[in-house]
Amino acid sequence: MLFGCAPETGDEAEVPGAEITALAVDPDVAELHTGPDGGEALQFGVVATFADGKSGRLDAAEWTVSNRTSGTIDETGLFTPSSDNGGITWVTARFDGVEANAVVTVVYDEELVVDGAPTGGFDRRPTETTGLWLYPEDGVNFPRNTPSIQFQWNDLGASSYRLRFTAATTDLSVYTTATSWSADEATWARLVGANAGATLEVELSAIVGGEVLGEPRRTLNVNRMDGDGTIYYWSTSVSGFLRVPYGGVAEEYLTATTTGHCVGCHDISPSGAIAFTYDGGNGALGVRDMATGTDIVPYGTALLGNFKTYSPDGRYLLTTLNGALLLHDAATGTFLWEVPVDGEATQVDWSPDGDSVVVVLTPALSLDWVFTGGRIAVMEHHGDGVFGNPRVVYDPAVLGAGYNAYYPVYSPDGEWIAFNVSTGDSYDDPDANVYVISAEGGDAVPLTAANQTDGITNSWPRWGPLPDDSVMWLAFSSKRAYGTITAGAPQIWVAAFDPTRARAGEDPSWPAFWLPGQDPAQNNHIPLWAD
Repeated sequence: MLFGCAPETGDEAEVPGAEITALAVDPDVAELHTGPDGGEALQFGVVATFADGKSGRLDAAEWTVSNRTSGTIDETGLFTPSSDNGGITWVTARFDGVEANAVVTVVYDEELVVDGAPTGGFDRRPTETTGLWLYPEDGVNFPRNTPSIQFQWNDLGASSYRLRFTAATTDLSVYTTATSWSADEATWARLVGANAGATLEVELSAIVGGEVLGEPRRTLNVNRMDGDGTIYYWSTSVSGFLRVPYGGVAEEYLTATTTGHCVGCHDISPSGAIAFTYDGGNGALGVRDMATGTDIVPYGTALLGNFKTYSPDGRYLLTTLNGALLLHDAATGTFLWEVPVDGEATQVDWSPDGDSVVVVLTPALSLDWVFTGGRIAVMEHHGDGVFGNPRVVYDPAVLGAGYNAYYPVYSPDGEWIAFNVSTGDSYDDPDANVYVISAEGGDAVPLTAANQTDGITNSWPRWGPLPDDSVMWLAFSSKRAYGTITAGAPQIWVAAFDPTRARAGEDPSWPAFWLPGQDPAQNNHIPLWAD
């Protein structure tokens, strides 16, 4: 193809093929608006600078865009914004091995009207109010593949409510007479897809008696990465386990219906075996191959075990029973020996590198799950099922008399231990909150934002798989209100965790969000997040 050029000035045209030293796209920055019916196209041009210092506009160049979801560009440099969503893209012009870029921001504008809700009157300055929002919390952080949040607010008897979502690439208003709203799949994908790795501001306002009432904007942090893995959790409502692939819908897995027995207290091996306990605490140990559904340790054996953890090499299964640590062969479940511990130990978890386990040391316990005075300790694993003496990394006595620490678990990179602290015993304690501490010890940090408040039983934290990102994830059960949908029923919640802030001794958490896919009518506990 022959490329011609002409100078921007009235000077004599350059000879085709003259050496080009630089290009510039014109314009180099642009903002376009689009919507369901599309938006106005923009013609780009390219100006070349030649070796002799002169410049001229090229008649043609090779045009590309970095983000095709925000728009397309043709061979003449005409950029047409998408009618599906907004976004930020680079427009690149190339000629003779030289290239230049322009930055285009496409803002998606749309108004959605639900059930004929009135749309007028919202352009007036609102009177600021508080207590309107119910869910989500301000500042929540969630993976980009999280299904739509159900936005919930109190009923003010308004003639219309408006949710307005704004970001660099989004301006979406939703009008409704209801007190909640969930986006359909396409609208939610449009909101989070264009803003992954960024924030959305959402403003809630209401028309009440001719007056506009509004609450300060809330921020939604859309993580740039998807949530991975499957969360297996125990539900008293089915006397067993349900599982929900992240972003999916929960289904029954092992329950009283499928096994004929209540099952609980689970762990999953690297080879895909799930260990659990039949018929409640101090019941028989069960192990099942998850791929085939066959029992490795069937119901009715003499093997026992409450809390469980597998070695990361898949060689051992370590369980607890009445303050003792019991080592098993992971492939068969065969009991090998009791691990010697000076005192009583329970609630054990193996480190990802296999070099240690974290346990709870108690001065005395009535049951593995009911005790006071728990301390978090680490025991080195010297190999072949041989362990060193416990080294206490956290003693809740630093908080004062009567505190208890329990339910410890290593982060997937082995750097952190998450656990519970409360002032009562270790079972279903309303004032339980989630803390983290370095696996090497030091000062423990409460997850203040994730915990939200006292008295809502923030219990049994478990980490998500290690993401390719600076943000990690923790799932836990909590009896906090999920708007008007649940109040006081334990459900699974998820919070983002920033290890950089944790290392600085700051609160490393964001406000938690309700795990989509659960049945909100059930009582759900003990989330185990597996790859």
